[in-house]
Amino acid sequence: MFSNQLEHLLPDLRAYARLLCGDVTQADDIVQNACLRAWQARDSFDVEKGPLRGWLFRIVRNEFYSQTRHDKRRREEVSTRFEDDYVADDALGARSDLSRMLQAVRSLKDAQRDAFLLVVAAGFTYEEAGEVLGCSSGTVKSRVSRARDVALGRFHSEDWTQPLDEELASPINQLHEALNRIHRASSAA
Repeated sequence: MFSNQLEHLLPDLRAYARLLCGDVTQADDIVQNACLRAWQARDSFDVEKGPLRGWLFRIVRNEFYSQTRHDKRRREEVSTRFEDDYVADDALGARSDLSRMLQAVRSLKDAQRDAFLLVVAAGFTYEEAGEVLGCSSGTVKSRVSRARDVALGRFHSEDWTQPLDEELASPINQLHEALNRIHRASSAA
């Protein structure tokens, strides 16, 4: 039964991992490691504490953060000069519709962006997102609604441009930062 439920959730877990890391190969590694951890801890899963879906998503998220910490330590060993010399400017990518939408999403207020990512991108219910964010489902609905309006307004506006900030230059970096804030909030709760 556990294996059937796990197998049924694999496409959702892969999609979520891809959203988190932005790399198909790394996402598959994350899901594989998360499934192994879930399988090893299957006896500790308690239906009373919540659905299997939420438990597995939490394991995937934790595995992503674990790999991110490990990767960060490795990246710190690489000199800034190497990056300046060999990393190409991403100005062309910023012209695509996807990049523009990601920029619009990353420009949202933190609370709106976090709610939006959990509900729209990760597929959480308003109630599940409320538990992660530490607020009511009504507050999540309101934040998601405002986030959609603002992001779509900015996306369709010809006058809107995202201010350039070197630290936030990559939409993926901003997405990772938002998910890290969600993780910290859920860990504190």
